[in-house]
This record gives sequence, structure tokens and C-alpha cells, in this order.
Amino acid sequence: MIWAEAEGCRVVDTDGREYLDLSAGFGVAALGHRNPKILAAWRAQRVVHALGDLAEAEIAVELRRRLPRPAKLGVTGEDAVEIALRTALLATGKPGILAFEGAYHGTGLLALAATSIDAFRLPFRTWLPGPVYRRRFGEDPGPLPARCGCVIVEPVQARGGAQVPSPDFLRVLRRRCTARGALLIVDAIYAGLGRTGELWPGAEFADVLVVGKALGHGLPISAALFYRDELERVWELGDEDVYTHTHVGNPLACTAALVVLDEVPKLLDRVDAAGERFEREGWHGKGLLRAREGDAGEALRRGVIVIPAGPGGKLISATPPLTITDADLDEAFSLL
Repeated sequence: MIWAEAEGCRVVDTDGREYLDLSAGFGVAALGHRNPKILAAWRAQRVVHALGDLAEAEIAVELRRRLPRPAKLGVTGEDAVEIALRTALLATGKPGILAFEGAYHGTGLLALAATSIDAFRLPFRTWLPGPVYRRRFGEDPGPLPARCGCVIVEPVQARGGAQVPSPDFLRVLRRRCTARGALLIVDAIYAGLGRTGELWPGAEFADVLVVGKALGHGLPISAALFYRDELERVWELGDEDVYTHTHVGNPLACTAALVVLDEVPKLLDRVDAAGERFEREGWHGKGLLRAREGDAGEALRRGVIVIPAGPGGKLISATPPLTITDADLDEAFSLL
């Protein structure tokens, strides 16, 4: 399928067929495709590229001021995970990572080591860093291994099938990390920025919280937020940043991020209401991160875009724009 047009919750392919999009481009288009405020902000931006960590645009400086904690910016969500995992190594000196069954953290080698999905991980297993200790999601992992420098966890597993842990799960992990002197990394790339009804889910327990996807609303930007005081200082390793990219702090992406931070808080009640509608239709999950049994190919044939999820791709995942209307939901549920 090739997209030719996209606006709001609608996508048109190159054959002219219209679809109702319950994916929002893997959750990226939180405010809907071609959101007019995002487009206006892009058009108004006078700098479209700077020099990453050597010379930031003014808009990148403004974004740093608006984020709730000191942050190291990345380009992709996997990038932010990489930053967080490297932060744990720099801060603790321990290479071990505790991650969970069903986890998805990205496909770069370090993030891939923490990822649980065999189809992504196994072809590259001889190159993967470690050690990685795997535990069941939602359960107390017990005392952390001696070489464990961090625990990385999604507050709601997304590609794992919209799995929601018990309310005490992150609190238990916080206690285990404190006892071992390890960092707790909360991967809110998919679940954050309003998707599950909160801007920064897990922030009260995290040492590092990572966000991405919806932050740039179609342009690549991510951030690792340092919730432990002074943790960002572990990156003070010389005159030049030892982990950077040409496109870090891209001004157009930063411009979109400021719109997202302005608009998403106004939509949190809507997320809860729309999420309740999914719940009544038999979709499990939280907010507008939802899944149920189904066939993504069959949904597409019926005119609805969803994403395969869960073990073996036997679930379908819905992560629609947070702006989705009741009329859109009525149509989607009817078609499915």
C-alpha cells in the first residue's frame, strides 16, 4: 500500500481508495495528518537546519526550555533508547540490562538487545551487546543481578499487544533499581505524549524517561529526559559530544514539538473518552493505545488501517490520532 494523501484520520492510496486510519503512522500523527497548526508552524520557521550539538537553532533552545527535565535530544525513538542505555553504563559502570518479554525498544543493536521480538533480534544475535536479563512483563523481577546497570520498561507495551501492567509494577521496579544502584529507564516513546492519557507516563518513578514518535509529529526527533538530578552530567566527556547526529535538534521537528506540547494537554479528556469506547468494543489497553484479536490484512480490505501486534502478529493494534471523532469511531467499529 502506498499513501498518496493523508489528512485528519483519513488516508488515500495511489489507486484513489480512502481508508480510515487507526494507526496515526505508528502513533506519530497525534493531532491528525496535516494538522493545520503543525503546517503553519513549519511554514513560519526561518531556520530549517543548524549544526546539531555545535550550533542549535533558537527553536531547539526553546524546546529544551519547554521540556519538563534536562534532556539529551535524539533523532529517532531508538536513538533516545540508545542514549538512555548508554547513560546507565556511564552512571553505573555496569553493562547489564534487564528487559521484559514482549518488549520493543528499537532495532539499532543496543536497543535491539533489549527488544524481545525474535524476528527482529535473532538474525543479529551474535552482535548484540549484553548481558541482557529477560523477565516477564508486569511481574516483580526479584533482586536485580549484580551486573545490572539498568531496567528498561514500557509503561504500556505497544507492539507487545497493548499490555497494561498492574498499577504497582513501576513502583516495584523503582524499589528494585534503588536497592541495586541501577537506573530505571521508562520507554514512553509510544505510550507517552497523551497516547495513554498522560504526557509523561512513569515519570514519577523514572531516572530516565524517553519520548519520540508524536513529539515531532512526522519529523524525526526524540528526547531522553533526565529525572535523576545531575544525571545529564555523565555526558560531559570532552569538548565535542561523543553521541550525536547531523540532524539532532532539527528546527522543523522542534517547531512541531512545541505545537504538540501546547495541544496534547487539551486532548487528555478526549483520550479517556475515546479509550472507553474502544474498551466497550472489546479492545484492551489504555487510552488510545489499544489491541484485540484480528487480522490487519482483512481490516485493510475493509478500509481500516491497523497494525499487527502481539505474539505472532495475531492481534491488531489501534493508535489513532488523539483528535479522532465519535463519527470516525462509529465508522471504524462498523467496518471492522
